[in-house]
Amino acid sequence: MYNSVGVAAVGLGRWAYVLADAYTRSGKVKLVTCFSRTSDKRDKFAQRYDCGTDLSMEALLARDDVEMVIVTVPNDKHAEVIEQCARAGKHVYVEKPISVSVEDAKRIDKVIKETGVKFLCGHSSRRLGALRKIKEMIDTKEIGEVSTIEAVFSNERGLELKKGNWRGDPATAPGGPLTQLGVHQIDNLQFLLGPIARVFNFGKPMYTEVENITVNQTILEFENGKQAYLGTNWACPGVFSINVYGTKANLFYQLDFSWWSNSDVTDEHSTLIKREFASMSDDPDDRILRDVKVEFETIDHLRVEVEEVADVIRNGGETEIGAEASLRNLAVVLAAVKSVHEKRPVEISEIII
Repeated sequence: MYNSVGVAAVGLGRWAYVLADAYTRSGKVKLVTCFSRTSDKRDKFAQRYDCGTDLSMEALLARDDVEMVIVTVPNDKHAEVIEQCARAGKHVYVEKPISVSVEDAKRIDKVIKETGVKFLCGHSSRRLGALRKIKEMIDTKEIGEVSTIEAVFSNERGLELKKGNWRGDPATAPGGPLTQLGVHQIDNLQFLLGPIARVFNFGKPMYTEVENITVNQTILEFENGKQAYLGTNWACPGVFSINVYGTKANLFYQLDFSWWSNSDVTDEHSTLIKREFASMSDDPDDRILRDVKVEFETIDHLRVEVEEVADVIRNGGETEIGAEASLRNLAVVLAAVKSVHEKRPVEISEIII
């Protein structure tokens, strides 16, 4: 075990606490300070996690005991904060999405490459134990060739939106739940099947006071010709599921969303079922199917992604989800939004030029 990496938390909203609950369980990182422009937020966070506070970003970035900054500021502020951190030689973890514009994502990619700091975007759901197992079963052809995947990530947050909330603004949360939820599944889909080539999306506001989209139905085609369906909406109790359809077997994954923020036990509240032929017959009417529960390693999906940045800081190498991969996830979101407005399929190459 190496000496722990000193980290600072910047942006102290709800998700900063969820992340801190996870990474403060690790011996690989040590939370040393925090910053928010609001003094009450700084004091509350520092008291909860027994860390220091800084009155400005400049003071925080001047500290020798800060090696990595964990950024959870609003999505449209990511680029300016990350650039400030990278120019100061600080490594960066940022919560997904990388940004809400291609221009900002490219700005982040450019500064990371110029400065050489380590960077990771927090698409934590691909770290879930069942996701790793699904990837293994696809790659080893245990379920045969994949024809399509159905992925859903939804919750009830849109029902709570009031005018003035940034999530209700198409500029700060493009596609509504696509930016906040669907981007997790977009990352999962590209992790499982490779780059997405084009999308067609039906999206509209429903059951809300805001103008932003709250319900999306998205069809995706991959560069390899495979297809997927992505459902995201902000008007139902929490759902996180993935169904994979293969030529030999199907996989059905369900996660109890109410445990999403308790990342040390999230995997314990999920199931992965393989549906396969128990017996084959020349007569399709005589074929028998059976369901088999698939076991998988349980993983603290939020802790391990922060630890990965610490690992590459100490040992070298690159993180699994860097700026380029994160940009491609964002591009799929933006292509889906463009598809709604223009009522046509949109190529990802139209977004990443």
